[in-house]
Formats: sequence, C-alpha cells, structure tokens
Amino acid sequence: MIAVALAPISKDLGIGSDQAIWLVSSLYLASAIAQPTMGKLADRFGPKKIFLMGMVIVIVAGLLPEFAPSFGGALLSRVLIGIGTSSAYRRR
Repeated sequence: MIAVALAPISKDLGIGSDQAIWLVSSLYLASAIAQPTMGKLADRFGPKKIFLMGMVIVIVAGLLPEFAPSFGGALLSRVLIGIGTSSAYRRR
C-alpha cells in the first residue's frame, strides 16, 4: 500500500525518493529480523501473550506519526510495524 503513496509522502516530508524508499526497506528489514525472534519468544512465553504485545506495538506505531510528523517518526513507525506484525508468526 505504501508504494503508491511514496511520492506524496516524500513531497509532504520534504525528502527525496532515495530517503523515501527507506520507509519500505525498513519494514522488510525489521520483519526479517523480528519474525524468528518473535517465534522464539512465543515458544517461551506463549503465543497469545506475544501476539497481544505485538498488536500493542502496532497500535503505538500507528499513532506515532501523529505525534512525530517527520521522516524519523515515519521511519520509526514502519520499523515498529514490522516488529509488531512479526508477532503473528510462530516458529515451528
């Protein structure tokens, strides 16, 4: 969904396309690191607790750009979304 919004986002934040692509890359990188970690945590503490923790992280990440309307806020939000949504995956 963000791919079609990169141009307007970069215009609103006053950044170039080379920085805007980090909004996509950061989520993928955070997810790649967090998925096995969240799976291991789910095995240790229980999948329900980790899933709920992840959803709280996603809620915070969704609200963050409202309070930090900058490129850094958007980037941190995308990283937190990657981490939070990774809680839905369980290691087997």
